[in-house]
Amino acid sequence: MSEHRQTIDTIMKTRARARVAAKKNDPEISCRREFRREPTSQRVHFALYAGGTEPVARGTALLVDYSPGGAQLGSIKFTEGFWPDGDFNISFKVTGGEFEGLAAYGLPLRFATSSANLALRFDGLYVKL
Repeated sequence: MSEHRQTIDTIMKTRARARVAAKKNDPEISCRREFRREPTSQRVHFALYAGGTEPVARGTALLVDYSPGGAQLGSIKFTEGFWPDGDFNISFKVTGGEFEGLAAYGLPLRFATSSANLALRFDGLYVKL
């Protein structure tokens, strides 16, 4: 169990529970992220998978920011393939800079067509040693 989860569970067992629950429903507090985003600007290669083991699309993008829970890719450019019209998964690998070799797998959260940005939630992070 994560340290964050243990803290929340401990608080929920105390008399402070009502105050915590009230804050959770406060719109100014409830919209805060669990983890802070770390900005970066590293190039990545990405692939989109629509149910199979072979990617339906590949391309390059800029890793705009990341957190322990996910990342945002920007300036997406396809080198082959297309956006799937159904559910799909994403993988990307950092190709240079301080995180070179880091690979991540995840699920899409949202796509902004105006800036070609794709937000994703991590399923896994992998580093080639």
